[in-house]
Amino acid sequence: MENPDLGFVSKFDDAGTVLARERMVRTQISDRGIKDPNLLSAFLKVPRHIFLPEKYREHSYEDKAVPIGEEQTISQPYIVAYIADQLRVKAGDTILEIGTGSGYLAAILDQLGAKLLSLEIVPALYERTVKVLESWSTGFTKRNRILFGDALLFTQSKEKFSKFVSSACFPKIPGPGSFLFESLSEEGIAVLPVEWKEDIQLLLTLRKRQNRFEETNRLSVKFVPLLGRTDLA
Repeated sequence: MENPDLGFVSKFDDAGTVLARERMVRTQISDRGIKDPNLLSAFLKVPRHIFLPEKYREHSYEDKAVPIGEEQTISQPYIVAYIADQLRVKAGDTILEIGTGSGYLAAILDQLGAKLLSLEIVPALYERTVKVLESWSTGFTKRNRILFGDALLFTQSKEKFSKFVSSACFPKIPGPGSFLFESLSEEGIAVLPVEWKEDIQLLLTLRKRQNRFEETNRLSVKFVPLLGRTDLA
């Protein structure tokens, strides 16, 4: 990692959090092969610690998943960076996110110039995360939509997205005719964890081409299960 952008200090930062974030980006993300300068800059700018409940903030920049309450977690920094890197985000991309969770990935995608529709089914997480995102960036909810409820409540929408991401594990890969498959534009990219075998999850990168998904990458992971109705696939 070359010339890190340490000049950006948010109102939530002190010297300790800025240095911890720089170390996180350098040792956990850049040194593991993620080199996109725009992506690294986004991770340097977003104060990860504000997306964790106060009692867990001492672990904000550690190389591990951390509880955020409601039996949910914020993924380790590398996994969040891997997901964002696999999505190949360009300014103006429209992204459907299932599972807003802590809001950290949403904040990173926003920094990359994407426009989000993010859905959260857990009431307490939704309420807390919307407040955090609004306090972090006053324009966040003007540019993006964070909605409460089961994703299947939105299946009647004809809206198309260039990218799709999930922070909850699907029972299978969404197929033709499913809400998520049909919501993705041709050549769109989906990154989601899927139950592969018993006790085995894979984080898959899929590209939609000619009415099917082509797998382009996979990574062994452990995510929380998809909540609500699971027939999105």
